[in-house]
Amino acid sequence: MGFDYKNSPPVEVQKKLKEILHQTGGHLTLSSRALSDVEDAIYPGEQIFAIGEGVLNLDMWLILVTDRRILLLCRGLLFGFKSKTIELEKISAVTSEPGRMMTKLIVKEGRFNHEISNIHKDAAITIEKKIKAGLKANEIGLPAETLPEDEHLASLAELVKRREARLIDDEEFDKEKAKIMEKYIAGS
Repeated sequence: MGFDYKNSPPVEVQKKLKEILHQTGGHLTLSSRALSDVEDAIYPGEQIFAIGEGVLNLDMWLILVTDRRILLLCRGLLFGFKSKTIELEKISAVTSEPGRMMTKLIVKEGRFNHEISNIHKDAAITIEKKIKAGLKANEIGLPAETLPEDEHLASLAELVKRREARLIDDEEFDKEKAKIMEKYIAGS
């Protein structure tokens, strides 16, 4: 079970958010005020995997990658609080264009491209990895927080391809998936 952002005391929520921010490698400058709005913007039971900040449509946005979506929060100077959601299941691709210090992240949602620029390089790498892990988890049908690493992920992806090609039935798929997950949990 993950952290409960809705029912935890605000001090604990802020502590957890700063811990995730530190793990992500992000630095907040202009969007740090939006951290106080996370409790209201997040769904019950939703887990946050990465935090960063970047510029979208000339505004500085707080970027939250969760197990369900990319959540963008902005505390504008003139127009108050704004939020934007990009559901993971609607994302078709994620790419980045690194610079010397900052990176531009391009999230493709259907026919729309969301270009988030001026993301700190370390944070952009982590954010991109977490989004891709979430996409892979959705593709396989696992919760993002239980997403296995490399070889197990490759095995699961291959298993999904075999099922989609109708080389195996659902019963065999479930058995093979259970074996792979058992190996992952055992750490081998």
